[in-house]
Amino acid sequence: MTKTFRSALRALTLAIAIATGTMAQAEEAWPTRQITFVIPFGAGGSVDRSMRLVAEQLQDKLGVPIRVVNQKGGGGHVGTTYFLSQPTDGSSFLATAIHPYISNAILKFDPDYTLDDLAFINGQWTDVDLFAVNKELPFNTLQEFMQAVKDEPGRYRASVVTGSTGEINLRLALEAFGLSDDAVNVVTYEGGGTARTAVAGGQVDLVVISASGSLPVAEFIRPLAVASETRLEDWEAPTLNETLKDEGVTLTPLLGSIRGIAANAKFAAEHPEDFDRFVAAYEEVLQDEDFVALLKEQDIGADWVGPERTTEIVKSNFEILKRFSADQ
Repeated sequence: MTKTFRSALRALTLAIAIATGTMAQAEEAWPTRQITFVIPFGAGGSVDRSMRLVAEQLQDKLGVPIRVVNQKGGGGHVGTTYFLSQPTDGSSFLATAIHPYISNAILKFDPDYTLDDLAFINGQWTDVDLFAVNKELPFNTLQEFMQAVKDEPGRYRASVVTGSTGEINLRLALEAFGLSDDAVNVVTYEGGGTARTAVAGGQVDLVVISASGSLPVAEFIRPLAVASETRLEDWEAPTLNETLKDEGVTLTPLLGSIRGIAANAKFAAEHPEDFDRFVAAYEEVLQDEDFVALLKEQDIGADWVGPERTTEIVKSNFEILKRFSADQ
């Protein structure tokens, strides 16, 4: 074998090795095929509308198509169970109301899964409860209303939707102000519309209900507080904890529906680089000014909270739900 032939053979071997390695890397690159978004609710709802729009943007960022599959039933339980039965290779994600439906299903059905089986990526669109009184009443702050309740227990009436976060947030607020649950007469309604109409019309004094849906009755009510960490753009009202400053108490308010995306925890643990790529792509989508404007035109939230904070919120709110479910 001549020296020239040996050199040529080594060059050919090296070229084959490089090509093979490149092909292997290409085969391992994620994602390589279609991704599925499992939505555990019916078509046309708030989760479905928001997540389909996100899917359209994400597929361009990730370079693969994203199909949406609706698996409704059991308040999200059926779809979550279905999602967790899928492969853990990042070929599917759970696009859902990550709170409170997953937590409620765990507390109600005692399924085989827990919150730790999911890697929460982002809570994009969150409902926040508003504390508001009829505009004809003399109260300008929640402190003033609670003092009146303390002075005359049982006189004032509050409307909430049965089983809602507003019902629990009212109990949390009463407790924080040193009042018992029966210090106000709680009137429950089956829907938000009737609960808001009751306070707007003066049948009740206070309502605790989703802030976003209360704008149509804004002229008839006075906002006193919002159950969130930060103030809301549409309402001139302090946060619940701001109203509690003089009481020397802070609390974690229960948030309403948080629409967003979660991955299987095994995917996040076994393929951290791929998980991070999805996270980065999702964040980039919600930084697109044109897309965010489109979402806002349709009254859809576009918050970027990130995996760590989203997980903290879901888990802390789970503990609140767990506490109050034990009282029932």
